[in-house]
Amino acid sequence: MTKYTINKAFEKSFPYPIWKIEVDCTKKCIAIEYRNPDNTRPTFAVFDFRGQDLLHSFIEQEKEWTLEAVQGDYMILKQFGSNTPIKEGIKIVHIPSKNIIYTGMEYILHDVFEGYIKAAHRSIPSGLDFYINIQTGEIQNRIITPLNYPLIHVHYPLPYTGKLPKFMQSLAVEDTIWLQPIRNNFIWAYHTKAHDSYNLHLCLSSRSEIFDTKIILDNLTKLIPQPYFQVEDYIFFLSNTKQEIVAYLV
Repeated sequence: MTKYTINKAFEKSFPYPIWKIEVDCTKKCIAIEYRNPDNTRPTFAVFDFRGQDLLHSFIEQEKEWTLEAVQGDYMILKQFGSNTPIKEGIKIVHIPSKNIIYTGMEYILHDVFEGYIKAAHRSIPSGLDFYINIQTGEIQNRIITPLNYPLIHVHYPLPYTGKLPKFMQSLAVEDTIWLQPIRNNFIWAYHTKAHDSYNLHLCLSSRSEIFDTKIILDNLTKLIPQPYFQVEDYIFFLSNTKQEIVAYLV
């Protein structure tokens, strides 16, 4: 019988807490937005599913810019206001070179498709859409080719409310157990108590036995309400400080 295991793929640390995460499953990369708590200015990073940096850091001086999407070699940012938009804005960054492909302060971002951003002009009445080519920054008010959403397969585990299988019944689990099928097997996530702190476990099993178990996060001061997200065969965890992201291959 094949032995299934949980293997750490990589671990990334950031100087400030992570605010947003966007994934591109076609390119197999992840974009991260993290912010300095003192001035709330954002910095952006992009890396692939092996942990290799594609964009180490891209710092924005204006705090109103935020991550909207990552698509191939391009990162898409949009500008926002705290209550109402200060000024609408869209920015496209070429990841390998850090060059700005396009900046438009007069457009409001409505949606992101494969190769195009759908936007509206703030001074033109509603009903007229514009399409910004992500690779070139060119704008057109009609498009002939069908628009498709990019491939993004992000999944979250669900709380398990059924009867536990025998191999799980002896575990001293605290609070919720999460379950997610993966191919012909199952991923379980749960907390256990260790003195005055908690440990977060990841368990890989079949229908009848446990293959492998790992403590993913330890010495937690509180339970994590959403333990991870899954992209294809990778499980991604955020630390309780939100300054580290850890990936496991299952």
